[in-house]
Amino acid sequence: MSIQNEMRRVKKTNLEHTAKRLRGEIGHLTRTICMNLDTSLTKAEDLPISDVDSQMDDLKSKWAELNMALGEISRLEEELR
Repeated sequence: MSIQNEMRRVKKTNLEHTAKRLRGEIGHLTRTICMNLDTSLTKAEDLPISDVDSQMDDLKSKWAELNMALGEISRLEEELR
């Protein structure tokens, strides 16, 4: 049982690092999207909507990946109790 718990701890640590990385990437994407949609910098008709659409797809993907990692972390924490 001890080896299994150690493997769970390692997996949890890896997932925590993944979650931290994803949070940073999500933060970067949200700042980029906000700048791209700032109508005080760019006229509405010149907004890079296709770029923002692609960035939003990336954001949704990373957000889903983050939530999966957080769910797995919670499951592992429960198993380690």
